[in-house]
Order: sequence, then C-alpha cells, then structure tokens
Amino acid sequence: MVKTSSGLTVGRLAKKYGLSRSTLLYYDSIGLLSPSAHMKGEYRSYGADEEKRLAHICHYRRAGIPLKEIKVILDSPVSGITGVLETRLKELNEEISSLHEQREFISGILKSGSAGKSAKLDKAAWTEVLRSSGFSEKDMEDWHKAFERTHPEKHQQFLEYLQIPDDEIRLIRKWSSGPQRIIKIQQISEKYMKLFLNFFDTLAKLGPGSVGSTKKALSMVRGLPEKAKVLNVGCGTGIETIALCEGTDMEFTALDNRQAVLDVLEKEAANSGFTERITTVLGDMNEMDYDAESYDMIWCEGAIFITGFENGVSKWKKFIKPGGYICLSELAWLSDERPDEAVDFFQNIYPEMKSVSGNIEIIERHGYEVTGYFIEPESDWWDIYYAEMERNLPGYAKANKDNSEMGLLEENLHREMEIMRKYGHAVGYAFYIARKK
Repeated sequence: MVKTSSGLTVGRLAKKYGLSRSTLLYYDSIGLLSPSAHMKGEYRSYGADEEKRLAHICHYRRAGIPLKEIKVILDSPVSGITGVLETRLKELNEEISSLHEQREFISGILKSGSAGKSAKLDKAAWTEVLRSSGFSEKDMEDWHKAFERTHPEKHQQFLEYLQIPDDEIRLIRKWSSGPQRIIKIQQISEKYMKLFLNFFDTLAKLGPGSVGSTKKALSMVRGLPEKAKVLNVGCGTGIETIALCEGTDMEFTALDNRQAVLDVLEKEAANSGFTERITTVLGDMNEMDYDAESYDMIWCEGAIFITGFENGVSKWKKFIKPGGYICLSELAWLSDERPDEAVDFFQNIYPEMKSVSGNIEIIERHGYEVTGYFIEPESDWWDIYYAEMERNLPGYAKANKDNSEMGLLEENLHREMEIMRKYGHAVGYAFYIARKK
C-alpha cells in the first residue's frame, strides 16, 4: 500500500499511529473514524481531517476514555473550553506517564537486588546501584526530574540520605525543577561554572533588558499602596532595582545568589540615595521562605527560568498579597515560525520554552489576571547585554587562555549570539504583568 495524493491508506495510517489495521477497520464499523474516500480496489483513503480526528482519538484513549464516550466528545459542538480541557488532559497524561516511569525505575532496582547489597548508601554507591541495574545517565536524569516535580520534599530527603553536600543538592534540585541556562548538569564542571560566573561578573547587565522596558512594565501596574513592598527575585547588579526606585516610594528586598552582584547593587544604591529602600539578600530563589502575603509585588527580569517558569509562578504566589502583582520577563517563542536551527539550539539549553500565549495560559491557570504584556525590543539584547559581552570576551579569553574550559565558554556564547542575530524575530523576551486574584 502507498500514500496517494488523496490521503493515506488504512495500513499506512495505522502504522503511523502505532495501531493495527484491524483497529482502524473497527473504528470504521462503529462510526468513530471513517475514510474520506475509497480508492480503486476498494482501498480506504484517509485525508487530513480524518488523520486529525485519529490523533484526538489516540489522545483520549491514552487518558482511558472509552470509545463510545470519545465518539460523543468528537461529535459534540466545539466549545470555547475544549482547548483548555485538552491541554489539562495532556498534562495529566504526562504526569501519569512520569509516575509510571518512576514505578518502573524503582521496580527495576528492587528486582535486581542491587539496593540491598550495600548496608550504607552514599552518592557513589547509589550511582553504581543504578548502573548495575541497567540505567543510563538519561534514565537517572529523568528520575530526578520526575521525583522533584511530584515529591520535592521527599527528593530533598533522599539526596540528604545519600550524604550529598548541601550545595550539590541545591544544584541537582535546581536542574531537576527547571532548565539551566547553558548546558545540562552532567556537562557542567566546577571549572567551567567558575569561569562562566567570573565572566558574567565583568558585565553590568547579566541578561537582556533595559531601563525602558522596566519602566514600561511598571507603568502597567495599577493600585499599589504607598511604600509598596517589592521582592526583586534574581536582581543581579540591580539595574532594574534602581530604575524601579526612581520616581516611586517602593521598598525592595533584592535577592540574588551571588554576593559579587549584590555588592555592585549596594554601591549603586548608595550612589543613587536609595540605600534605605533596598535591602539585599544573598539567597536561592528555589528556597525562599518569606511570610505568606508579605509583598505587594514580585519582580523578576529574565531569571525565573532558573526555578522553572510554571514552578516559580505557582510557588511564589503565596508571598503576594491579594490584588498584588507579579511582573516577569521570560524567553519565549514569538511566532508560529520556529526555524529548525533555533529549535535545535534552544532544545538543548531551554527545552521547556513556550510561546507567549503558552506562558499567559500558565499564569492565568495559577490564579492571576494578566493585565498587560509586551515583547521586549531586540535592542534590549544588543545595546547593552551582547554589546558588552562582545567587548569583554576577547580580553577575558586571553587572560584565561590556559583554562581548558575557555574554548567551550567562547563557543557557547558566540553560538547564542549567532542564533539571536539570525532568529531574533522568532524568539525573544516577553514581559508579563499579572495581578493575583
């Protein structure tokens, strides 16, 4: 059987969706999925509409919905809520799949008997148990991701049981809960990360953005009280913190995990006369422990990816007062056009990146009302951030020419700039302004 200009034969369509030919014949017999035409020799021919319907059938079947009910769903008039429900159903399917993977992972270890061979497990012994049970590095990564997503507290307890140092536990949990900016955890060496962080200490702006975009976002915030309390998460050197202070009476808690950048912020705050209104905090955005409803607004420019966009939107909500705001800038696909080269690049460094509308849906699903959003101009990437990076990188590379990781750092940064030069129309930062309901 072959594909024809009019569609797919029953055999080809069945194979494409991992079904048997007899399954599609049965679907035809019960009126669930019928061919659009019959070719010579009475071969069934399925067109694009039928294939789309089959994709929905398979989607609903994976969710355990009976065929009779699927037919009712597909034959019902389309309502505005259908897309929302299908999205949630897909998420539930993914969660169920993740739980199945966790079960199989643990079952495989128990069946092998490896876990009982050592009276005392540490990180090295646990890794050996997994390898001897036939698990690959990717299997181990996926296990940590699922464990962190479904039971973060138990994941923490398990890592502590393995006597892993606190700093390494934080790194594992950060990676598990949200994608990292440059490369996956198994590729990150201590030497590389030190080199990377020290280079960014030479930059005034640690990510794309501008004072103009900061103030534009602030202009979309309405009804804050006098001396509003603001939590600035991932403040970096505080360029946006200073900009937010100008012309307002807001009071800031500015949090970052690098003392070097907080030192820069404290100096700038003193020079600008804002020291009394800015309290810097050395801390981890994954481990914030503030009182519930203690802030009128949370502000985070380009840093929420560290904890994961949905993870941050969900967990930070408890710190915001009713009617308060969350203001975020986040990397996103800007159009339906997604060039293969750009997709391949961002799949490696940010596989969870979504469209602007996808991020808005996440924000609204977690109990916020999106009151405004805008796409940051390409100048937010090039005028300060990349311009300074291009100026500083050659000298930094020369000073660190004997470091074996320097070539990789240069390659990663140049590659990122190349992708953004070519595809800045398809990917960029969007700023979201949302009020807690």
